[in-house]
Amino acid sequence: MKRLIFFLTITPFLCFSQNTNSDNFYDELFLMFYNVENLFDTIDNPNTKDEEFLPLSEKKWDSYRYNYKLNQLEKVFNKIIEKENEKNIPDIIGLCEIENKLVIEDLLKTDVFKNHNYSIIHKQSPDGRGIDCALLVNSKFEVLQNDFIQINNPKESRKTRDIVYSRLKFKNQIINVFVNHWPSRWGGQEASNHKRVFVAKVLRKYIDENTSQNDFNLIMGDFNDYPSNESLDEILVKDDLINLMSSNQVSGKGSYNYRGNWNWLDQIIISKEISSFKSIKFGAFEEDFMMYTNKKGEVYPNRSYGGKNWYGGYSDHLPVFLKMSYLIK
Repeated sequence: MKRLIFFLTITPFLCFSQNTNSDNFYDELFLMFYNVENLFDTIDNPNTKDEEFLPLSEKKWDSYRYNYKLNQLEKVFNKIIEKENEKNIPDIIGLCEIENKLVIEDLLKTDVFKNHNYSIIHKQSPDGRGIDCALLVNSKFEVLQNDFIQINNPKESRKTRDIVYSRLKFKNQIINVFVNHWPSRWGGQEASNHKRVFVAKVLRKYIDENTSQNDFNLIMGDFNDYPSNESLDEILVKDDLINLMSSNQVSGKGSYNYRGNWNWLDQIIISKEISSFKSIKFGAFEEDFMMYTNKKGEVYPNRSYGGKNWYGGYSDHLPVFLKMSYLIK
């Protein structure tokens, strides 16, 4: 029954753009999130545990492999803008598993982002391995405010990633963007559940206290939980929000394959009742060249590493995206 109620609620949001003359829209937005799987530079940071991604490590993470990884990611970005956004670069990109601002700048030097006009919103997080989240915003948005929401769980000694927040203005609309990378399932989903529940409560409180009902909230990330798990279904996603990956209209079978089972670790969650924005398409982006088929016939995202073995792939996650229109009032 809950899924039926959700479907009836989201249907107007999904179908409006199909039933309205396109001349009524004066802009389209393309938003995406990508866990790029350990995009480290080759330089030792004495303040973080980045030893496995150095030239003399078992992974042999040298300049050749670093640049190869950047070129592989460029192929993914190039194909998603070709297939899903009429060859235009995305308006907003959320990233996670990037080591620092330098690797973002190197990614933006690839040909697909030539002449880009992104602002990079990033700060070194307290994560022990040194991996962060970041947000890229193009110049059609006015950046009003940035924040980095710390997750200070008193029951955990291991620090996790900040949530990157940016308050944007687009036309006359406020857009609040949150980029997330929640604690992993290390030790099992049930045993680690409390960590993600804590983060969900922090984010829910921040939204309640710092945004208004007229704002458009865009929450994206690798949540290390599925849409039906407690952290998302019971805590974060209240009546004011829609998890697009819970919809029957979502494109794709998931963003991550765990032991042969596809599901959505990477998700996009948006405000429910902001009539200015209408969805066109959303889901995971998948092309054959991004995938790997194992001996069992199971298809997985073709990753860069499995343990210390270099596969030279792209990422162990698929990117997720949302294309929507802004309606003239």
